[in-house]
Parts: sequence; C-alpha cells; structure tokens
Amino acid sequence: MSEPSMCYWSVADGSYAQMMTTCIMSARRVGVATDFHVWTDHSIPGAVCHPSGSYEHRNYLFKFDFLLKAAELPYEYLVFLDADNFFVRHPGRLLDQTRDAPIHVCLESDCTQPNNVRPDWWGCPLSRYVQLMRDCGVLSRSVFNTNAGFWIVHRDVARRFVDLAMEFWEYCNCQGFPFTEEAPLAYVGHMLLGNPYAHTLAMNREIWASDWTGVFADRLPDGSSWNFTDYMSGDNIPVQSAIVHCMRSKKAMVAAASPIRKWPTY
Repeated sequence: MSEPSMCYWSVADGSYAQMMTTCIMSARRVGVATDFHVWTDHSIPGAVCHPSGSYEHRNYLFKFDFLLKAAELPYEYLVFLDADNFFVRHPGRLLDQTRDAPIHVCLESDCTQPNNVRPDWWGCPLSRYVQLMRDCGVLSRSVFNTNAGFWIVHRDVARRFVDLAMEFWEYCNCQGFPFTEEAPLAYVGHMLLGNPYAHTLAMNREIWASDWTGVFADRLPDGSSWNFTDYMSGDNIPVQSAIVHCMRSKKAMVAAASPIRKWPTY
C-alpha cells in the first residue's frame, strides 16, 4: 500500500515570508522533498505560492480559514507549519504522528495539575479554561493546552475541524475570553483525537517542539538536545526534535534567507 499523500502549508506575508524561505531551505537541506504550499504576498523559493490577499490577522484565527483553502489541494494530509520553524534533521514518517487519528495536535501542559505554577492561559484562569472545555464536551481526565505552530489534518475532516474550532472560540468569546487560535486548536485536539494522551509533547518530542523560552534565542537551532520547559508546571523535558519552532529566533531566520548566509553544520 502506498503512503498517503501530504504537503506542508503555511500563511506567511511580510517578514514571515523570509522566515518561511529559511524554513523551507532548512527542510531541503536535510533531505525533505515534500511539497510546501504557502499563502503569501511574496515569491518564496521552494514553495508553491498562492496569493494571500488581505485578511484579519487578529487572534490568528485566519489559520482556520486558510485550512479550508489548503483542503482543496490534491493531498490527503495537510501539515501546518508556522513560518518560524526550522528543520535540523529529516522528521521521518511524519504521518505516524496521527496514530490512526484524522489529525495530530501536539498537546503540551496538563492544565488540571495542582502543581502548576502558572495560574492562567491567555488571561483565562486554568480552572475556568478547564471548565470551558468541559462545557463543550471534553471528557478526558486531563485537559491540555497547545502551541499552534505545527498540526496535521486529513483533508476529509478539515470542515469539521474548522467548525469545531470556531464553535469553541465563539463560546469562549461569549464568556469573556477571546482566545487566540491555540485554545480552539487544543479543543479540536481533545475532540478528534482517539487518545489525546498519545499526542502529548512528551510522547512525540522527537518530531517537533516549541522553543518558547528562547534556548536558541537570536540564532538558528543547531540540532543539539535541549530542555523544553512545560508552560504551566515549569518542569523540564529533554528534547531533540527534528523540527524546532524557534519562536525567539525570528531575526535570525529573516537573516538566514540571504543566499550568502552560512548554515550551521551538525
């Protein structure tokens, strides 16, 4: 049986187009031949570019609108990447991350744990966030947050994915919590994953992790092992992910889009 078809996709305008150039260059450098489709206002080398047009950037909810555009592409699985992702090695059989579910969302912190040191997420008290999830049908003992820099969706469930996400966002907004795209993404993860515990960062750390604390701040990741800090509990998890969401390295990624940039050797 042949492997399901897949592509990477993103939305990257302005300086994010330069970051996306670096993201794709890093992927090609480690042998990733998968197609990249990018909705953008630039020409991005190595990508199939689609005009992004004007869109509302606030709260990053545009990702759900563009998912429906991506679902029109001739691929079974759609792998979203924020522009500030960097490949340090080939991720291998990426679709194994779905574990037979129609999606993969990387669930990070268990917001129900009593030892959490952070009291809220996006200004919403953790207990209230957990209740909002319960109100909308989440039954798992643990309730997780997520980072929206990487996720996978089978095109056949794209419409259901978006409907669930926006229904949850609207409910939370009516309760006084106008979240970014991350809370509805986490919600969809709980609702469409067969076993959310199989999709935690701890279980999938070899593929992707977000460097939100800036271990590689102002430089490109070098492929070495590093400590991911749990956003809620502060616990450290050693990771050596193939793809690093280098959130604190945006300037370095823009600079690396230059063809004269020297790339790190691993």
